Amino acid sequence: MRSLMLAACLALVAPGAHAAKAPPAAATTPANGTPGAPQYAIEPCCSLCPRAADPHAYDGSPYLGDFRTLVDGRDGWLFRTGMDLTTTFDITDESLHGLKRLSEALKQRGTELVLVYQPPRGLMDPDKLTPAERKAYDFDAAHRNYTAALERLRQGGDVVVAPLDTLVDEHKGYEYFFRRDHHWTPAGAQHSAKVVADAIRTMPAYKAIPHKTFETRPAGVLAKPGTLQKIASQLCGGGYSMQYVAMYATEATGGDGGGGLLGDAAQPEVALVGTSNSDSKGGYNFGGYLEEALGADIVDVAISGGSFEGSLLHYLSSKEFQAHPPKVIVWEMPYQNYPGSDKNPYKIFRQAVPLVDNGCEGKPSILSNTITTHPGTNELLFNGGGRILPLVGKNMQVDMKFSDPAQKDLHAELWYFNGLKESLKLHFNQYVDNDGRFVAELRSDRPDYAGATLMGATLEVDPTYVVTASVTPVGASTAKPTGGVSISNGETSCSFTLPATSCNLAGPHPTASSLTATYTGDANFANATSAQASSHGVALPVRVAITDIKPAAADPNAKPMKLSAALCPREAPAKTGVAAR
Repeated sequence: MRSLMLAACLALVAPGAHAAKAPPAAATTPANGTPGAPQYAIEPCCSLCPRAADPHAYDGSPYLGDFRTLVDGRDGWLFRTGMDLTTTFDITDESLHGLKRLSEALKQRGTELVLVYQPPRGLMDPDKLTPAERKAYDFDAAHRNYTAALERLRQGGDVVVAPLDTLVDEHKGYEYFFRRDHHWTPAGAQHSAKVVADAIRTMPAYKAIPHKTFETRPAGVLAKPGTLQKIASQLCGGGYSMQYVAMYATEATGGDGGGGLLGDAAQPEVALVGTSNSDSKGGYNFGGYLEEALGADIVDVAISGGSFEGSLLHYLSSKEFQAHPPKVIVWEMPYQNYPGSDKNPYKIFRQAVPLVDNGCEGKPSILSNTITTHPGTNELLFNGGGRILPLVGKNMQVDMKFSDPAQKDLHAELWYFNGLKESLKLHFNQYVDNDGRFVAELRSDRPDYAGATLMGATLEVDPTYVVTASVTPVGASTAKPTGGVSISNGETSCSFTLPATSCNLAGPHPTASSLTATYTGDANFANATSAQASSHGVALPVRVAITDIKPAAADPNAKPMKLSAALCPREAPAKTGVAAR
């Protein structure tokens, strides 16, 4: 059994490193002269290759940059020094202002917001760092600054923040995160759920939530390959074994299920939005543990691959929320996903706040129009025709919906009488069902925009080009590159998975020099871009090139795309506090 456990923990072989050679098998000979089974000495041997310590090895895409740089931990762990071992947390005034506006809007609908600001891996599992890394990591500063960040969110955002800092303990006896993956384990999810539930129990809204009992039972085994080990394999070759943990499921003891889905007749009074950590498909059972600890039904609408705000925007615009706002919304997000300065928090909250009251739906429109779209500039809204209306930016919001519910991108130009113009670009990830709808407040984060009068809005339908790229091994190789390729002009991008060779890129006419193709690498081949070939390492180098660009052919069977737009006033703040339910 010990030899099997050690084999499961073997790390990647570094270039030039060799497995520790076991001594020759020695056959034991008992007293009766009959040879016994051979005995072997097995020891863990290896570590990440030197290339993993080179920051430039992660160049080529923002995704790879998130792993800069991988280091070995104890017991088969991997850590990202830039992300997992951070000691600072970016909570900007701009993001706090937006969070408070969202909290106030939800309170007007009778809903309290609870934030689950997930800590970094190094802070929660520092005992898995090597002695050298543990000595270099300022654990006390990380703990202190993380606690301060939670309090800053609490005070500046006017929200309930789960005190996950109380779980920080170098000797807690369980692994909060997976060894080589960025998600929390079922154990981490369970302990977090208890802290969140305890915070909700102190809220006045908890008394109005119907209660029931739940039971959590084993539900199989969860195999986790790990995002960190995938990148490590690309950088160094070789591979790790799967990590296996027990998986659990939670059900109401009465047998009527543990939580509803959107569309159920009776909606729970607690909703869970967030990332793949909370999505019931992930197997971590955070929603189930929260039901058990809270003693209440939960509607889990978290979305894997939807980014941290995707499920929130989807849920706020849903019929279920609009017809029955819950008493509590739990918003789970990893600390690095919080909308700090690099994620444009204003864009996120200018969508979320108007969706709380369903945008312009059911409200009188000051301007409205429906157009059939065509490539180029489409006139959408116009403040004129003999009378200029006082459509001041700080007072207005716009609600637009395409006839194609699968439309995930919108590019509009907003024009003002004072000469200002805003390029409004909104995007939903492919896993988020936005029903082709985009809602946003007119810009008011600067005084010149807030006081400007809207002149009109145009829809920009960018032409689409088929961009073809090749990924070619440098030197002889019997293997073929697999994995993904993304193509970007710096503002928009498209991607494909090999063996496909092209994708459709929307935007101005591109040239090969204006585009960058990025290959993410696989277990055999290193990552590279069309601007820079792979460097040599354990993984084989490749050359990436953009080989063809041509206009996308029009689909003769495609139906004309229509867009309906309405401009209406923002909701005036309630004067009496929480609205009646």
